[in-house]
Amino acid sequence: MILGSVLNPVNSSILAVSLVPIGAAFGAPPSQTAWLVSGLYLATSIGQPVVGRLIDLYGPRRLYLAGTALVGIAGVVGLLAPSLGVLVLARVLLGFGTCAGYPAAMFLIRSEARRTGHDSPAGILTALAVANQTVAVLGPVLGGLLIGLGGWRTTLAVNIPLAVAGLTLGLWRLPKSPAGQPRGEERSTAGTDLPGIATFAATLLALLLFLMDPRADRWYLPVLAVLAATAFVLRERRAAEPFVDVRVLAGNLPLLTTYARTLLAYVVAYSTLYGYTQWLQEGRGLSASQAGLAQFPIFLTAIPSPPRPGPARESAANCWSARSGRSSPRPCSSCSATAARSGCSSWSPASSGSRRG
Repeated sequence: MILGSVLNPVNSSILAVSLVPIGAAFGAPPSQTAWLVSGLYLATSIGQPVVGRLIDLYGPRRLYLAGTALVGIAGVVGLLAPSLGVLVLARVLLGFGTCAGYPAAMFLIRSEARRTGHDSPAGILTALAVANQTVAVLGPVLGGLLIGLGGWRTTLAVNIPLAVAGLTLGLWRLPKSPAGQPRGEERSTAGTDLPGIATFAATLLALLLFLMDPRADRWYLPVLAVLAATAFVLRERRAAEPFVDVRVLAGNLPLLTTYARTLLAYVVAYSTLYGYTQWLQEGRGLSASQAGLAQFPIFLTAIPSPPRPGPARESAANCWSARSGRSSPRPCSSCSATAARSGCSSWSPASSGSRRG
């Protein structure tokens, strides 16, 4: 469970020190290399709720193994990528491949809780949180070390042994059928909300295209984002099995406040992770290894205070599960995180071309 759930954060943080070397290798400015960040998170924000739904239908084994295999393929594509476009494709594959790890872990925890009749074990939930936080902290340092040893391509190649380990453990430990669900009783995918998924993706894509290069002559992109978001909300309010149950948000001020707070937190965190790291490399002349080490004390302070399960957190999760029946993380927070990460990675001080000492 832990190995699968950390694949996404390790690929998020390890890229921070790779953006400048990749840009230098392909002659690409920060506004273009930022797609390496956005591609992964766009795929994740769309794919994770969908994969969570499929895990609810078919159990974690097949989805986890398929996703982990895709991570390995992405590692090979990134290792051999001849252009920035192919590298972005590898990151998109990584985004989809890492979608299954966390929902699969949540499914197994919920299934075990139902089987035993006990609440979800706080120790396991805390272990998942600590593992994800620790990997995020070590990512820039690990990325700098890998770049120093074999260049930026090693930050993609590291996914190959991770995928092999994940596949081995998944084949060995994951149940062949969902716990508590007899064979042959898998539910139909007929209720999958394809229009909701399409309008959700269109909203994010239009918003990201504008955030990556905000100019007056691209005014139509935020307009398209608003139109797609409106169509998405109207669709989800009427769907029998919505992709995102927006009715949960109606009049729920505490939940809306939580999402707003999450967005602000992501803006600060990813401004530091991506923007500050690029500035250290381009503005101050630090190497990838030095920039990774410079980030270490900042993120080290987050390890002693990982998010812990509590009554408020569990009640919010139970509310969402009861309304949507999904084991995946909430897509609204994924959307907020994607926008924040993409904006911070493309609006870094390095993008202005400043190299002041």
